[in-house]
Amino acid sequence: MDAQKTINQLQKKLSASTQDVDRLLSAFSAIPDAVVFADLERKIIRVNPALENKFGYREEELLGKTTDILYASTKEFEEQGRIRFHLNSEQKLQPYEVVYRKKDGTLFPSETIGTALLDEAGETFGFIGLIRDITDRKKAEDDLQQCEFMYRTVADCTYDWELWTNLDASFRYVSPSCERITGYSSDQFMKNPELFRDIISAEDKNIWDDHHHDARQEHKLREIQFRIQRQDGTIGWIEHACQPVKGTLGEMLGFRSSNRDITKRKKTELELSQAFEEIKKYKEQLEEESACLRKDIDLVYNYRRIIGSSSALEYVLFKIEQIAATDTSVLVLGETGTGKELIARAIHEQSSRKSRPMLTVNCAALPAELIESELFGHEKGAFTGAYSHQVGRFEIANGGTIFLDEIGELPFASQAKLLRVLQDGQFERLGNHRTTRVDVRLIMATNRDLEEDVRLGKFREDLWYRMNVFPITVPPLRERVEDIPQLMEFFIDKFSQKLGKEITSVGVSVLNTLKQYGWPGNVRELENVIERAVITTTGSILSLGDALLPSLGEKSLPLKSLSEMERNYILKVLEETDWKISGKNSAAEILDLKRSTLRAKMDKLNIRKP
Repeated sequence: MDAQKTINQLQKKLSASTQDVDRLLSAFSAIPDAVVFADLERKIIRVNPALENKFGYREEELLGKTTDILYASTKEFEEQGRIRFHLNSEQKLQPYEVVYRKKDGTLFPSETIGTALLDEAGETFGFIGLIRDITDRKKAEDDLQQCEFMYRTVADCTYDWELWTNLDASFRYVSPSCERITGYSSDQFMKNPELFRDIISAEDKNIWDDHHHDARQEHKLREIQFRIQRQDGTIGWIEHACQPVKGTLGEMLGFRSSNRDITKRKKTELELSQAFEEIKKYKEQLEEESACLRKDIDLVYNYRRIIGSSSALEYVLFKIEQIAATDTSVLVLGETGTGKELIARAIHEQSSRKSRPMLTVNCAALPAELIESELFGHEKGAFTGAYSHQVGRFEIANGGTIFLDEIGELPFASQAKLLRVLQDGQFERLGNHRTTRVDVRLIMATNRDLEEDVRLGKFREDLWYRMNVFPITVPPLRERVEDIPQLMEFFIDKFSQKLGKEITSVGVSVLNTLKQYGWPGNVRELENVIERAVITTTGSILSLGDALLPSLGEKSLPLKSLSEMERNYILKVLEETDWKISGKNSAAEILDLKRSTLRAKMDKLNIRKP
């Protein structure tokens, strides 16, 4: 049948008026997608202008022909026929993709929707199909698939752990590197997106939560670092870089992130940081040592500068040789001016600690309230005037030696701390309860009778016994008179160079005078006498002049009252003994008085220690 007959039949079966059909055909012609009517034999009975434009046919060329003229292949034509055979009007229209062929042979993909046409009796009398060209969409999809393929190819091969996160926090893509970095597979992350946050260390979860919140508030590139616990329980460091992914219209599609394992780098950074802290610590320690050594520079002697060959001195050197190589604490005993610090330095310079400094603290020269801070250090605000942190001498001398001169003057309250250092090598800074450990060799010196101080309750008995493990007594100069010529020669050379003089000889009378003198001030007094003699000597032969006259009392003095002379003599003896009242080599011993009698005379004669 021709097209007009089919249309007439269609109108009849629809039982529609001519006016209704005209309205239907008018709407049919206005549809922008291609539309085709076909009868039961799939012959074309009507097409709209859009189909003519899309396929390049005029309607007259298509009427009465089967729709296979529009298909790209017989296979697709037959497949669509099977679909139409089972189609009825109650079925929901489902689009399906079909490839069509234009008049010029060009193929194009389409999305087609078809349905059966039924009469009043429910009998199918034809079909209608709507064809939409999806060439552009398919190209976009192909391009997207190609991009995704390229992204996956690159991401699958990258060393870093790549992620594509959807807006609902699920993952669209997880690269295989995650297993190398975390121990968990891609599938585990895809199935359980919460796994990502779960493996972040508890200490760093707040860093991740803040980042996650901020990334959704302000869309920009962000970078953070955090720690994770791998599947094997070890800790790793992650450098996470995240940036938003937006569509062509600027809409948010998700987030792309890259996670780099920086565990080795972090380990190196932490090691460097620790090394820098150690360097800083050593720098501060060296600065403290330098400051302390600058204070002591005028007191430094070499072991080779212990001058003399007397048997008394040789015994002291023998004792030094015995003890130097050990770490045992040493107590150096002797009168003022005998060179106790010189002995201490000789012990240090022969010990295994000689590469480290020996720091000196004169316990008598520091106020009682400051000596503990000087020895053990303090924290800022530990006491009034503690405006900054200070490291104590024991910390500065760690690994070396500390020399505590005039140990007998150490306040009773500080003696307990010193005992703990001697026993355990431990102490606490003032204002800090943290225990500090040090490895320090301790050498102590005193001119006091510590046994008497222990008896009088002025010195701790336990500390005294701990200190007195290896005592060395330095003999006074009057007990080693045979060393005076060598000492005198050394001091003459020293001060001649210093003062620019040339002393070539010493008279016999000078030497005899020096040997006959009692030397209450010992070697230190001898040094002072030689310096004055070099200053006053005008020629090349050393002359004492009046260098010893005040000491020998050879100068005529005006007559004084007995009480005045007694006062002056007691005062002189006290000064010569550094105001040592009792004990060995004390003022009471020299004056042959009881300590209580001497104190009574001092009160009566108004004698006060300056």
